[in-house]
Amino acid sequence: MAEHKFHEIIKPGTNFDFMGFRRKAYTISGAAIVLSLAILIFNHYVRGSMLNYAIDFMGGTQAVVKLDKPKSPAEVRKAMEALGYKQFRVVNADSSDTSYMIRMRSFSTLDDSTLKAIEKAITGTFGDEIGRVRISEAGDRVKIKFIRPKKFSEVLPVEAKLKALGLKAKVQIPSKMETGNESDSKKKEEATAPVKEYTILLPSMGEKLERGLSKHLGVHATVQSLEGVGSQVGEKLRINGILSILYALGFILLYIALRFDLKFAPGAIIALVHDVTITVGVFALFWREFSLDILAALLTIVGYSLNDTIVVYDRIRENIVKMRIRDLARIINVSINETLSRTLLTSLTTFFTVAAIYIVATGVLQDFAFAMGIGIIVGTYSSIFVASPVVIWLHDRIESYKTQQELDSVSVSDVGLPPELREAMEAERAQREGRSSEADDESEDDGYDGDDDSDDDEEGGTIRVVTKKKTSDDDKKSRKRRRRPRGGRGGRRGR
Repeated sequence: MAEHKFHEIIKPGTNFDFMGFRRKAYTISGAAIVLSLAILIFNHYVRGSMLNYAIDFMGGTQAVVKLDKPKSPAEVRKAMEALGYKQFRVVNADSSDTSYMIRMRSFSTLDDSTLKAIEKAITGTFGDEIGRVRISEAGDRVKIKFIRPKKFSEVLPVEAKLKALGLKAKVQIPSKMETGNESDSKKKEEATAPVKEYTILLPSMGEKLERGLSKHLGVHATVQSLEGVGSQVGEKLRINGILSILYALGFILLYIALRFDLKFAPGAIIALVHDVTITVGVFALFWREFSLDILAALLTIVGYSLNDTIVVYDRIRENIVKMRIRDLARIINVSINETLSRTLLTSLTTFFTVAAIYIVATGVLQDFAFAMGIGIIVGTYSSIFVASPVVIWLHDRIESYKTQQELDSVSVSDVGLPPELREAMEAERAQREGRSSEADDESEDDGYDGDDDSDDDEEGGTIRVVTKKKTSDDDKKSRKRRRRPRGGRGGRRGR
């Protein structure tokens, strides 16, 4: 049967010294994180915001506008600027030049000066009779609450005051007067009944866009869809997005600590924070729009990078049992080399996919692919050069701490003991050391005279005095067995 041969990017037996590069990797990763944080701080003080938040986080409006004649994106942008909008983005909604998606920071159709003019016109018309004036956040309606009930006809004069400001205003008949199945005479009769609260309708964002774009582009513009997010809702979404990432990191820390070991978990978390920080820093550097879709990309990057790290950690755990050596750096090197082929194939396949999406897609999908591409590169790097080196660092710190604790326990163990017990312990230690030294002397000595307390060196003439202590009967018997018969050489062999 023919043998199947498969092409391998990394040949078996490859041994790259990744851990030998770990100190340089610390420098590179640290510099990248510091640079990312510096860019965020710079944007905060210079541009007023760390990131270019989309309407999801800052509030705003997204509209899809259909034109009856083709117009270029540059012409649509020029028309938006003529309408007074400053922060907006225009992209093609399809392949034609007749449908556009417009995303702008403005959520209200009214600016600050117009809001003040409306309040001044209403208070100037009714004076002290007004209890409260509330303008909606979108700027498309004004609610007036009077102290005493007023007839519908008494409120109508405010329409003329608002139209003088260039606003198309209309006082809405109270809801109880708009019930169906009633005759016009009944409505007119109820319209004369005084009520305390009235609503004034103003042009909506969709109406303003249709009228303004049709005027400046010279075509008929129709708003097909309109979505708006208020500033308070956007702030809440931003906070919830940050919390979602923190919760994900917390559960990942718990999962790795339970599956592997506690000293493995910090490395994985540091690697994930490393990946997210650098990806966010790249978005801050190029001032690309940061939306809920990009937040989803960050969570995807967290999962992707964690998967790579778990594969390496799993092989490290297997090799710790299989290799049975104390050099953890060597075990990690072998483990990374064994999984390197799988890591490269997975990363390249995913990267080519998101690269194709980035080239073909536009708008939010293109930003998503951009974030994923950065995350794949940084995530593959961190699973090798960040997560595993942190394990070595923690292992060294833990072993050093254990050794120090053992030394401290030995040095403190004799403190507080009675003098008699301490002397007995010292005598026992000396006795053990004496036995080991006598064993060494036995292998070196040619003769031993047990009657002399001192031995002369025959060649050198030096005298070494050996002081003997009383020992137990067993020690005396063992020494008698080692003594030579009298008449032999009376001294030790000269050294």
